[in-house]
Amino acid sequence: MTDEQKALADRIAALEARVAELGSFLHSALGYLSSDPASSLTKSRVILEKVLLALYRGTMKKEPPRPMIGDMLADKAFIANIPRRIAARMNAIRDMSNLGPHGEAVDATDAIRVMRDLIDVLEWYVVHHGSSCQVAGGPAARQSLEILPQLREKYPRYLRPEITSVRFVQSQDRCYLEITTADQVSDYLVDETSKRTDLAFISGGSGDDDPFFSPARSITENAHRFVSDFDVVSIINCTDLFTHEAATRIDAHWQQHGVVSDSV
Repeated sequence: MTDEQKALADRIAALEARVAELGSFLHSALGYLSSDPASSLTKSRVILEKVLLALYRGTMKKEPPRPMIGDMLADKAFIANIPRRIAARMNAIRDMSNLGPHGEAVDATDAIRVMRDLIDVLEWYVVHHGSSCQVAGGPAARQSLEILPQLREKYPRYLRPEITSVRFVQSQDRCYLEITTADQVSDYLVDETSKRTDLAFISGGSGDDDPFFSPARSITENAHRFVSDFDVVSIINCTDLFTHEAATRIDAHWQQHGVVSDSV
């Protein structure tokens, strides 16, 4: 750990008692600074999102119309409650933390810079709003919908046969796809493994803050969008629902014809 990273660790230790709900995220962001800067940036973005949600609810006395970082920072009535030097840091965190998930090269210096700005934001937050705007701690209550029957009907030849469940899962601020697979390890033993993937990286096409699956919508609408509107090329690029053979055929058809087809 470098001297600068030690200094950041000391500042985090001083903050922890005031923002205990964020402790695990802060330590993950710190731990990944050198080994996985992109993951560190993602953790910093999650922290900023939680702080902004707490600030919005506390200062505006209502839920944000869209609980996305960009939308909250663009809300003039809300941002008027935040000093410009802090808002500038929030925007810098947002901009830098968008790079890693979108395939841009990032390094430790980028993650350290964002961590420094994030700690400045948190130090301001605990002094001026810590008692009145409580950051949400553990995961909020989640809803889930089973969508495997609809996917089997739509893609009877594409789905991996070992999949036993596909659920769209939604909390107050996140949308996930949960895939469960079965592995028969002996004549009488079948292990099941569930993997839940955050869908926030999937853009709706109008920029990083326009997610295709938004927690601002109902879970029913988001699940319908996944089944009906999420095309096969997007599925093979963003999930592991399809067999390798199906994914290869879909990609070859797309490369050759430049069109999407559900029945290659």
